[in-house]
Order: sequence, then C-alpha cells, then structure tokens
Amino acid sequence: MFDTPQRQEQALTVTLLTRVVQELIENEFGSVRIVGEISNYKLHSSGHRYFTLKDSSAQLKCVMWRSRNPSVELYDGMRVYANGRLSVYAAQGVYQLDCTSIQAAGAGDLFVAFERLKKELDEAGYFSPTRKLRLPAMPQRIAIITSPTGAALQDMISVIERRLPTVEILLRPTIVQGDTAPADIAQALRDVHTVKPDVIIVGRGGGSLEDLWAFNTRIVADAVFLRTIPVISAVGHETDVTIADFVADVRAATPTAAAELCTPVRREDLYYTIDMITDSFHERIRELHGDAMLVVDDFLHENISRRLRSLIAVHQKSLQHDISAMTSRLGLHHSHLQQSLTSIEETVRALHPLAPLRKGFALLERDGVVLRSSDELTVNDTIQLRREYGTHAARIIE
Repeated sequence: MFDTPQRQEQALTVTLLTRVVQELIENEFGSVRIVGEISNYKLHSSGHRYFTLKDSSAQLKCVMWRSRNPSVELYDGMRVYANGRLSVYAAQGVYQLDCTSIQAAGAGDLFVAFERLKKELDEAGYFSPTRKLRLPAMPQRIAIITSPTGAALQDMISVIERRLPTVEILLRPTIVQGDTAPADIAQALRDVHTVKPDVIIVGRGGGSLEDLWAFNTRIVADAVFLRTIPVISAVGHETDVTIADFVADVRAATPTAAAELCTPVRREDLYYTIDMITDSFHERIRELHGDAMLVVDDFLHENISRRLRSLIAVHQKSLQHDISAMTSRLGLHHSHLQQSLTSIEETVRALHPLAPLRKGFALLERDGVVLRSSDELTVNDTIQLRREYGTHAARIIE
C-alpha cells in the first residue's frame, strides 16, 4: 500500500495507519496458540484479566474478558498455553492476544496452582470443620451432579437403588472436563438447591490431573462453600484429591463410596428392625403368659383355679387375636412397601437419562460430549447420533 513515491510523500494519520496495521494483523492471523510465562497479572474489579506473556526475547500483551474463565488460577511466573486471536488496541497503538482459553504448560505448574489456591482457601476458612454439615441418616431425595454418559453415574444409581430403593434420585447433567466445566459445575450446584434435595453428590470418574482440574478451581470451591445442603465430593479414584474435596462436607474416595455414604440406612436394616420388634413382642407375650400360669398354679382351690383358667383363656384368646391382627398389619404394610419399591424402580427406569432413546429420540455427541444446544454446532463439524441400537456419524452442512 505504501510502495509508490506518491504515497510515500503523503502523510498518514495515526488512526489510518493503525487501522491498516489492525486489518493486516487480524486478517493475516487466525486462531493462535502461544506458550509463555505470565507477568504483570491483574484481575480487574470488572472481572477482566490483563497480563503479559513473555519469553527470553519478547513479550506480548494479553486480555481475557470476564465472560471467559481460565481452567487454572493464574499467577505471575506461571507457564501457560494461551489460545486466542491477535487484535490491535488502537487507543494505545499496541497489538494483543484476545485469549479464549488458557491451560497450564506442565504438571508442575498445575501442582503449584493447586497449592496456592489450597493455601488461600484454607486461610479464608473454607476448610474449617465447624462449617461442615452433617449427612442425613435416611435421605428421601439425592441430587447427583456429574456427566450423564460416565460410568460413575451408573455406579451411583445402582448402589442407591440396591441399598435404599425408596430414595428419589435427581440428576443434574454437567460438563466435568474442559474450559467450560468449572462454570457449569458451579451453576449446577446452584440449580439443584432450587429443588431442595436432602444431600448432593458432585463428582466424576478417574482421570489425569488435567482431566480433574475443573474441581480445583476457585469458582467451584466458592459454589461448594456457599451451599446450604450437605455436599459429598466424589472426584476420581481413592488417591485423587481435589480442592472440592477439602471444601465439601464429606469427601468420598470414589463415586460408589459416595452413594454408600449417603444411604447409611439400607432396606435390609429396615426389614431387620421390623423383625426385631416382632420377635420382642412375641417374647413379651410368652413371658406374661408364663407368669400368669405360675399364679394360677399357686391356687389350690379347684373353683378359683377353674375361674382363673377361664379368665386366662379369655385373655389368651384376646392376646392371640391381637397378635394375629398385628401380624396381619405388618404383612399388609410389608406388601405396601414392596409395591412402593416396585413402583419407584419402574419410575427410576423411566427417568433414566437414556430412556428417551427407546421412543426414537437421539443424543447428539461430539468427541464423547453431549451437545445440548445448536449454538455448539458449526458447519463441517463431525458429530455422532446415539440411537437405541447403535451410533451413527454425521456432518453438519448447514
């Protein structure tokens, strides 16, 4: 644009030159991925993040708007991968990276970020035992926050249905991995509070430190801290420990262990209690009958003995009638309980996340993640249609 003598003699305004530079940079570069060390990091009161990425020879200004959240807590000196687009900030005449996502460059940086946030939250009282809520002994509603397609969900449902089938299970499907997972998990915790369950399980199956990182973020820690309903954190395997484990009211070694913790009273325990009460009642009747017979034997007079035997027979008949009535009521109550359990089991099967597939519906997935909105699709995306009897691939053309 500036190679002719005539144009070189013309004076350009700063605005025009900056606009040309802006068009060249923003049109030439698409999405870029930059690795570097963070410096001059600042989280503005508006929620925007400003910092500089640098290496041994150069530096690049960066901005991350408040509508986006990094997958880790950022700090000066941290090495990260930053994804985004180059843009020009005309007011200051500088080019910068408009970040869409940020990940730690190595496991060492993740460990440092974990320890920094853990120390900060500990000093703020997030882990204090005095603020822990007790789990209910016999909950009626259990809310589960996890991926609807993970094996962890099926394990938890199976354990709860086996141990206490009368419980109502509420599922809030959520993303458990990736840049959008922390915000979705935090929103899920707020959502389930509106339906007032007795206890909440939040978690996922095992994975690497990066896979579990959503549960090591400040936004999830804040959501757990502000809960008013007991929360069980069940993230990964027994050796996996996350920030959410420390903030939650109870930490479960696995999702299966979480299902057991929130159902301490089992169906077998209820049946055993009924049997014990019935046995105790029968034993007491036998004791009273024996005592009465001893009193009768002490009377030698035939008339008194005959009258007492008659009186005892009347009372014995009455007691036998009461026992029969009680046994009948217990049997009827047991039958009603069994019918209720059967009805609940049918309802749980009907409410299974994959039940709609039997009616002809399909789940749309991309790379194993369920797509919930058309906003998540772009032209030429390859997706999978999960039907009841198979999965088909498709490409978005419009």
